[in-house]
Amino acid sequence: MKALLILLVAINFVLTESSVVTSTKITDATTSSENHANLSESKTNKKHEIYKTFNVNESRIYLDDVLFALKNQNWSDAEQPCLERTLLMLRNLQNFTLWAVWNWDSISSEPEGLLYGNRFHLGNFDECMRAPWYKQHPELRAQYCLSDIELERTDRAVKKSADPFNPYESALNVIEYESPIKRPLNKLTWGVCVPAVCQPKSVEKLTSVLLAHSHLGAVGLRARISVTDSCQKADEPLRFDGLFYAFIGMTACLVVIALVCTFLNCEYKKKQSNESSIKHQLIRAFDLQWNASKLLERTDQGTDVVYGIKFLSMCIIVAGHQYGIFNGGPVSNGFKVDEDALSVTGLFVLHEDIVVDTFFMLSGFLTATALAKAGRIPNLFVMFFKRYMRLVVTYAVVIFFICAIYPYIGSGPLWNRAIAEDTKPCRENWWLNLLMISNYVDSQNICLVISWYIPCDYHFFIVTVILYWFYKRHHGLGKIVAVIVLLVAIVMPGIINYLNSLPAIQLFTYDFVSNPRGPKQFHLTYIKSHTRYAPYLIGFLSGYIFAHITASGNMKKIPQKWAILGATLSILVMTVVTFTGPMFLWRSYNVLESAVYAALNRPVWASSVALLVICCSLGHVPIINGFLSWFPWVPLSRLTYGLYLIHTLLIARNVYVTRNPQHLDSFNSLTSCFGVIFEGSVAALLIKLFVEAPILNVLTICLSPRRSRHEGRNSDVENNRPNKTNDKVTSETGHLEDNLPSTVQVISSKM
Repeated sequence: MKALLILLVAINFVLTESSVVTSTKITDATTSSENHANLSESKTNKKHEIYKTFNVNESRIYLDDVLFALKNQNWSDAEQPCLERTLLMLRNLQNFTLWAVWNWDSISSEPEGLLYGNRFHLGNFDECMRAPWYKQHPELRAQYCLSDIELERTDRAVKKSADPFNPYESALNVIEYESPIKRPLNKLTWGVCVPAVCQPKSVEKLTSVLLAHSHLGAVGLRARISVTDSCQKADEPLRFDGLFYAFIGMTACLVVIALVCTFLNCEYKKKQSNESSIKHQLIRAFDLQWNASKLLERTDQGTDVVYGIKFLSMCIIVAGHQYGIFNGGPVSNGFKVDEDALSVTGLFVLHEDIVVDTFFMLSGFLTATALAKAGRIPNLFVMFFKRYMRLVVTYAVVIFFICAIYPYIGSGPLWNRAIAEDTKPCRENWWLNLLMISNYVDSQNICLVISWYIPCDYHFFIVTVILYWFYKRHHGLGKIVAVIVLLVAIVMPGIINYLNSLPAIQLFTYDFVSNPRGPKQFHLTYIKSHTRYAPYLIGFLSGYIFAHITASGNMKKIPQKWAILGATLSILVMTVVTFTGPMFLWRSYNVLESAVYAALNRPVWASSVALLVICCSLGHVPIINGFLSWFPWVPLSRLTYGLYLIHTLLIARNVYVTRNPQHLDSFNSLTSCFGVIFEGSVAALLIKLFVEAPILNVLTICLSPRRSRHEGRNSDVENNRPNKTNDKVTSETGHLEDNLPSTVQVISSKM
């Protein structure tokens, strides 16, 4: 009976509850729907909370491991302050204290993209260096340090795979793989944010702990870690030295003088005063309008195609250096860049240094035409001095800029390291550059790597003029000596390559672009005058022949069909030379083959350029003549010297102020290249108008022979034109007038 009663109560309870639920659904469906939604959201949030809790726990485990590993390092007494501050930061990080989270957040949790060629793992430099509380809480200041790491495989007994990129083999095969472009995948640079009291040895220990807790610490890898650069401390003020203020003061003085002289020269013109007076000539030497007008003057030598060849060749050099410097910096897709280097485009870029020989050839060509027109040999010492001044003025300004201003125009994780490679050698060896011996003396620390071209050009000028002087006095013996010198200049690179088992050419591989002062070949053959002389001498001989052909006054000596054929052959040969050089990357090395190519590739290139100039100047090649003689190339070609000296500074500045690795592709490089050409040309124009042209004008006034008063104005006006085109010899001093330096300057404005 009691059991039956309990059963009835239970049935009634169930029916009652069912009725309540049904009634609720019918009368308040909206509320029920909302409750259902809230229930779903609650479940979702609950899932998220579980996920977050898992991450927090995992993070605590990670930080506990880091704390344990740090405590068990061998810390010296001098390193105890660093250890204490680091442990304090980690404990505050566990409590999620802002300053500790801020510093730790600026460090890359682990290297990423290493196998794809990303060498630099820089974290967030500005977050480390610019926390908003550093001024109020100096005890919390941090510093940014770069740790260089080299990974070594420890399982050497394991047989290496034939295919390092077999996805089912060990990733260690890829880490120790080095591509034909010489990019190592076992080296990386890791930026870390540490307390300001830490010394380099302490930073190395912290980096080793972080590396051990990354995916790279999972297998047998030994890490060699070094912190060689000074760490950058937060809120450290810039300290300007005497060189900085000296450069600013010099620049201000030159600008003021130029502006005042421009105004005074305008007043002289209005008053129609005596233009032959020394006072007026000196004022006009600094006149911006007068100097700017000289940039637009054409020569009357019939070699207008030289203008286009010069500037376009300079653009190719800028593009090659843009690719090289960018590739040597923080690139995220280095693996793909190396693949592209073996494509058709890459074949052109890797051997773009051959374009430099275009300028050597043009330098010799124009020197020969100037000397041939002069008739008899001018005073050699005056020629050498004027040539030196033509080269050294802009050169000195750029070196001064590197020493005084360049360190202050950028910042970033890699900036101090990058600018030190230029600033330190320049501050120590600037005098070697100005003496034109930097490519022979202490070339491992040459100031401004690309400046090796300038002493080469100057050496070539001196030797060639002396040979020409000897030829003029002893025609028969002079020809024999010229042939012997030419043959020696051609074979010398091959002999040196053969004796030292060097590659055929200096390729723009990663090891070169990342450290251009390092490779052995750079110092033995690439920058030495005696190994680069052949193109200049070929240019001089072709220019001398050109001058004799045009002596009659009839410029068009070659029929059009032969001119077209010669120009086509020239372009074809230059293309073959450009593309065949990089093929030595994947060819098996043969010392004799490499020596032969090293001896012949530059003379062949120079001969092809000379053929193109002669065919276009003595004949007519449709389209090419018009394009290369286009008037805008005239002023631009006269800025190539300044552009050459400046462009690598602009490229390096753009690359090394970056905070994170950049993606390198052709379009980005081309866009950056146009910007560098524009900015470099503007800088070259300013140097020319405010420094180079005025100084050379004053030099011309000082070296010009005194003329009688009745020759007056006309003679003095012609004497003071630095870009004058008619080369003459004065009967009083026996030296070329200022046109020869102007002509040679056309050649010296490049690499």
